[in-house]
Amino acid sequence: MIKNPITQIGVWLDQSKAYLIGYKNGVAQLLETIDSPYSSHFREAGEGSDHTKFGPGTHYTSGNENRKHNIAENELNEYFKLLEDKLTGYNDILLIGPGTAKERLRKKLSDNQKFAASLIHTKTSDRLSDNQLLEYVRVFYKNT
Repeated sequence: MIKNPITQIGVWLDQSKAYLIGYKNGVAQLLETIDSPYSSHFREAGEGSDHTKFGPGTHYTSGNENRKHNIAENELNEYFKLLEDKLTGYNDILLIGPGTAKERLRKKLSDNQKFAASLIHTKTSDRLSDNQLLEYVRVFYKNT
């Protein structure tokens, strides 16, 4: 196994995409962009909405909300597993993002024994341009 020369990484993520930014010797660089398999608007083939399966009234529901939730959770878990595999070997991980995805990934990493010795930081941030993201990671690690 080849030792990774970059030990600090910043990850901007939401439920649809993740940007991995490596940091070493005062330089931040975009390493990889990962697209999530999660799709927020999943529909069964031929289905218009949750209400059309059993009738036009709003008091009738299709009963597939649980199934859709399970599909969404499985897709998100697959995405977090992919990110977890990519982050293996880093000693210092900065998770940045607007929603709850960074907290869910932080919990998943904290529960994994592989990351027991890693420092994991979380920061809330809106969508950043590529240059802003590189600067954010550079400033964070420069000041720590």
